[in-house]
Amino acid sequence: MSEIKLILGDCLEVMKEINIDFDNWVLITDPPYGINIDTSWLTQVHLGKGSPKNKCDDKLIGDSGNIKFDWLFKFKKRFIWGFPYIYDPNATGWIVWDKQPGVPRRAITSPVEMASTTLRKGFDTFRCMWGGYMREKGEYRFEHPTQKPMKIFRIPIREWTNQNDVIFDPYMGSGTCAVACKELGRNFIGIEIEPKYFEIAKRRIDNTTTDMFV
Repeated sequence: MSEIKLILGDCLEVMKEINIDFDNWVLITDPPYGINIDTSWLTQVHLGKGSPKNKCDDKLIGDSGNIKFDWLFKFKKRFIWGFPYIYDPNATGWIVWDKQPGVPRRAITSPVEMASTTLRKGFDTFRCMWGGYMREKGEYRFEHPTQKPMKIFRIPIREWTNQNDVIFDPYMGSGTCAVACKELGRNFIGIEIEPKYFEIAKRRIDNTTTDMFV
């Protein structure tokens, strides 16, 4: 049976008090990227005139001038949503989430999102309808402003992690990654700073049956 541990607090503070295994834990997370960011740097990058690290909102900038999310790259095994806002220079794989399967040429919201990873090499596409009230059948109801569908977490957990792995999510939100881990029999440690979403995550975990999708 998997062990699920949920922690309420600021992940940067909580991590000072727990033993983080950067070599063996698998980081799977969806950080709060793209908030109030000047995206003009994207055009500059495509033109070869800029870097993803030099035009971000101050909220994401550390004292050293580096994006605060850089600490995520300490994990050898990682899967991080937010590419190219969160630019992992040592990623070996990239995932495109196509949000509009079966809805040709219609922009529900942003039609795609991307993740980078060291869990595999090359490119993959995840397909799952997700936008407004248009969602793939069976997906969980919306309880967080940036909530991703369960399927988007099940795929990398099922395909690229093992039963005895510890999955770590320092930006847990409403607990979608946690629920997927319990369903698939993975160990999980998650941190969430907002009490409202922490309580939602606890409720979802309590209502989840282990090993549903193994």
